[in-house]
Amino acid sequence: MKKVILLSVAILMFANMFALDDPKTMKTNIKDITVFLSGAQISRTGSASLPAGNSFVIIRDLPQDLKSQSIQVNGKGDFTILSVVHQINYLKEQEKTKEIIALEDSLESIKDKINYENGMLYVYNNEEGMILTNKSIAGQNTGVSIAALKEASDFYRTRLADIKVKQLAITKKISKYNERINIISNQLVNLNARKNIPTSEVLVMVTADQAVNANFTISYIVSTAGWSPSYDLRAKDINNPIEIAYKANVYQTTGEDWENVILKLSTANPSQSGTKPNLNPWYLGYYEPYNYSYTMEKEENAKGKAMRSEAPAMEAAQDKIVDAKSASSYTTVTESTTNIEFEISKPYDIPANGKSYTVEMTKTTLPATYEYYAAPKIDKDAFLLAKVTGWESLNMLPGNIFLYFEGTYIGQSYFDARSLNDTLDLSLGRDKNIVIKREKMKDFASRKLVGTNQKDTRGFEISVRNKKSQPITIVIEDQLPISTNKEIEIERIDISNAKVNESSSLLSWKLDLKPAETKKFKLVYAVKYPKDKTVVLE
Repeated sequence: MKKVILLSVAILMFANMFALDDPKTMKTNIKDITVFLSGAQISRTGSASLPAGNSFVIIRDLPQDLKSQSIQVNGKGDFTILSVVHQINYLKEQEKTKEIIALEDSLESIKDKINYENGMLYVYNNEEGMILTNKSIAGQNTGVSIAALKEASDFYRTRLADIKVKQLAITKKISKYNERINIISNQLVNLNARKNIPTSEVLVMVTADQAVNANFTISYIVSTAGWSPSYDLRAKDINNPIEIAYKANVYQTTGEDWENVILKLSTANPSQSGTKPNLNPWYLGYYEPYNYSYTMEKEENAKGKAMRSEAPAMEAAQDKIVDAKSASSYTTVTESTTNIEFEISKPYDIPANGKSYTVEMTKTTLPATYEYYAAPKIDKDAFLLAKVTGWESLNMLPGNIFLYFEGTYIGQSYFDARSLNDTLDLSLGRDKNIVIKREKMKDFASRKLVGTNQKDTRGFEISVRNKKSQPITIVIEDQLPISTNKEIEIERIDISNAKVNESSSLLSWKLDLKPAETKKFKLVYAVKYPKDKTVVLE
């Protein structure tokens, strides 16, 4: 009985080894892709006919950087998946991509054209040689008439000139063709280098009681892909809300072009550690600087080793996840416990060339108020600001903002998702139709001695003129100096009812101006300090 069992096991092992040597290759197609901020999860489907008993199915031509621990294989049918093994194939050459095939066809076509042009050049060279060889039109003892000589000269000149023009044109054509061949050849070298990169394979061991048609789904994570956010912010004019287009810049170098695939963009990052931080005890002690000297060294040698202690300190920061609460007509936004996912309903093509391809995820209109801002102490121009509210519902991540106003690109800004402000302030550029002046007032430019101190007074007149055809609201900011010494005293003489930030001494005036209206106000202050000291007030 034992011999029968051992024989059966041996036969089974032999059958398994045979199946391993000749596994059934299963072709798979990409079903969907979830792109993370760093990395992507690819899901593929395929089918295979399985025989009764144990057998192996192999899935080839997968990305080399596939993370083996992320592989998941599921099946539908009356069979059992016994094991899943990941391996690297360094020998099998990948299939040629459409781009490589197109370039090779183009290269062959150009070579045919060069062969044709070389043939024509050969014909013209031989014709030229024949004409030059037979240029004599008279025998040794026979004269030539003037008319015959003129006719022969005209023929030689005309025909040789035509031949030279055609030879030159052909030479230029061949030169251009060769330049094109060099460009295509260099591109093919790069593409073939990627084509010959080793690939991953997944070997699946299955068993079935009887022959069955099996459907498989395999998913895995690759690191050579990802996306970064950016935003297009458009303002039609100061009487309309702001339109924000939330975009993802998707890239991948997996070695396989993603063609006509449904993308999901996730804010998760599987490459980032998910282990929670731990705070260790934070020990405090007196700081005793170590001063090296020969005497001290001798004393330490006499006393033995000095005892010193160090206390570890650790700081931890935890990313804050922004909640998702909105969706658009073509994107489904799903919020999980730890991340947000945007599913794009229209398919995209993302080639494996490492370039960024823009995918528009959502487009939203948000309320905005517009006002102008100026700090004439630094810059005399007025800047138009859009104050946008409601941005918290868009699940925005840190990224570049590209600004458009009145149909024109005006610049770039940056959105910091860590901002806790309810209002997003965006600068829409300068407006030269608002004229601002900050002029020193001579009546308040004085220096007086007051006992052991001296008192410097400074005064400025600030004027704002609205040259626009519509009313505006503008905020003007200036500042008072801040004393860093009790001997330096700051006196506010006239700040024209400005709003004062006491901690920073910033002054602000909010003005409403009608078309062609001008408003003026003053800023006057004095600084008192010891007369034997110098304080810079300009």
